[in-house]
Amino acid sequence: MTPEDQAMLAFATKWSRFGGGDEYILPEFGITPVVFYQRLLTMVTSTLINDVDFATRTYLRDFCSSKLARPASRAVAASRVAM
Repeated sequence: MTPEDQAMLAFATKWSRFGGGDEYILPEFGITPVVFYQRLLTMVTSTLINDVDFATRTYLRDFCSSKLARPASRAVAASRVAM
């Protein structure tokens, strides 16, 4: 696991209980929240990462899935606000 992967996992573990900390993702990682949750979901569903226990993987998988499944209208509205 790369240092960036570790930082993303630590960030998600810390902020998920507060809704995710989406406003801090771009300044911290230089990517949008959607990209962040896509990468994190790929990480926690990968068989290549063994550093994360099953319970944490399951929790983060469900959390990322819920963040990515938000209605498209909210995502469009949020992107318009950011412009």
